[in-house]
Amino acid sequence: MVVIYTQSNQVTQLVLTPDRSLDWRGNVRVILAVAIVLTIVFTPLVLMGGWMIIPFALIQLIALTLGLYFTLKKLAYHEVITIKNGQLSLQRGGKKLETSSTFLKDSVQILVEEHERPMSAPDIDLVAEGHFYTLGEFLGRDDRFKLARVLKSQLNLRILHLNSFHRVSF
Repeated sequence: MVVIYTQSNQVTQLVLTPDRSLDWRGNVRVILAVAIVLTIVFTPLVLMGGWMIIPFALIQLIALTLGLYFTLKKLAYHEVITIKNGQLSLQRGGKKLETSSTFLKDSVQILVEEHERPMSAPDIDLVAEGHFYTLGEFLGRDDRFKLARVLKSQLNLRILHLNSFHRVSF
């Protein structure tokens, strides 16, 4: 998901986050619904003497809960691009900040690498001080095209388009 926040004429933030269908509360509701269905289905079986299915039902609930937890933890990752006073700041991380880099806006270029396959998403790199910083690896195809448009039109960054065939170096 690509979201733009403009606080004033001099400060603009672009927040990139992975798509999520539910937050933690929604996932807890899913877990509770599965627990209720398991209880309804397994209660008659347990009453008929099939008590040995109880550990497997608990293992199933624990696996579902852990899977949803780790998926949401991974989806908490985000990237924030901030332009303020001629400086561009790139911050990455989940709940806590993992990396932060600051560059002069005029020294930054955006490299959009389009692939030969028509349905593939372009790779978008921020090029500054001789380093490549990949942007929005977790974004879908439509969001990557939206990111390229926003970087060009809203943030007025220089965009270079490149086909993947031309990027091969020896």
